[in-house]
Amino acid sequence: MKRKVGLGKRIRKALELDEIINERDNLQLCGVNDLTVRECGRILHYSESEIKLSLREYILKIEGEGLYCTSYYGGTVRVDGEIDALYFERRNGGK
Repeated sequence: MKRKVGLGKRIRKALELDEIINERDNLQLCGVNDLTVRECGRILHYSESEIKLSLREYILKIEGEGLYCTSYYGGTVRVDGEIDALYFERRNGGK
């Protein structure tokens, strides 16, 4: 019997994000104004134009305008504002 693959896993594979975002990490982007990140270790940098969040092996960099964290509780961060770009950087600086 063939096993069904969930939509989230198919999207991560299609965008080649499987290595970065796995089943435990959860990013939810609603439009360009609302991002929720679960399993965040800590907030590394915070300004109106850039926010950096610590995820296990990666750092998630969020760029935009008027960015602000509306909540940070239990490893879940919610970012509001005009989100222009999301970048994933390896912690060791390599690929």
